[in-house]
Amino acid sequence: MSKPTLYYALFSPPARACLLTAKLIGLDLELKPVDFSKKEHLSEEFVKLTPQHQVPVFVDTDGEVYVDSHAIVCFMVGKYAGNDRLYPKDLKTRAHIDHRLHYENGVLFQVVKDIVARNTYGGESEFNERSITLCHNAYGDLENFLKNGKFVVGDELSVADVSIHTTLVTLALQVPVDEQKYPRVSAWVERVNQLLPENEELNLKGARALDTRIRSCMAENKDKGQ
Repeated sequence: MSKPTLYYALFSPPARACLLTAKLIGLDLELKPVDFSKKEHLSEEFVKLTPQHQVPVFVDTDGEVYVDSHAIVCFMVGKYAGNDRLYPKDLKTRAHIDHRLHYENGVLFQVVKDIVARNTYGGESEFNERSITLCHNAYGDLENFLKNGKFVVGDELSVADVSIHTTLVTLALQVPVDEQKYPRVSAWVERVNQLLPENEELNLKGARALDTRIRSCMAENKDKGQ
C-alpha cells in the first residue's frame, strides 16, 4: 500500500475532521467514499474493517486499521505531520486538547446523534426542545473554552478545533449560533473557516448534505402526521 486509505462519507462530521486534518498536514490519502444510501457500510468488506460499520476508517500503509476520528487525527499528526503544532507533545497542552476532543465526542456530537435519532429515524417533524437545550448547553461550554484564547486551547489551532468545528457548523444549520449570546463561538467559527483548506468544498458542503437529509425526513414525518 503506497499511501494510507480513508473510508469516509462527506455528511459525517468525524469523517470531515479526518479529511481536513490530512489537508492541513499535507498527507496524501487514497479516499474511498462509503455510500450509506446503498448500505455500503454494511458490506462484508467494510464490516471486516470495523464491525461498528461507521465512518471514518483509516487504513495505514502497513495495513493496520484505525477507527474513531479522534484517534485517527491524533495518529495522523503524530506519524505524518512535519511538526506537532496541531497535537503538541507538551503533556499539559495535550491534556487540554484531549479534553476538548472528549467534549466534542461526549457532548457536542451527542446533540447531532439526538437530532438524527428523533428527526431522521424517530418520526419527529420538529426539533425537540430537549435537542435544542442540549445544543445550547454545548454552545455555552464552547463559549467558556474560548475565554482563554483564539482557539479552543489557547492561541494555536489544534486537532480539537478541527473536530469541534466540523460538528458545530453542522449543528448550527439546525440550531443557529446566536452571535449576541455566543460572541466568542461566532468569531471562532469564522476564524477557523478561514484556516481550513477546502473548507467550502469539504466541510460546509458535507454539513449542508446532512442538514438536507434531516430536514427532508422532517418534512416526510410531517406529511405522515397530517
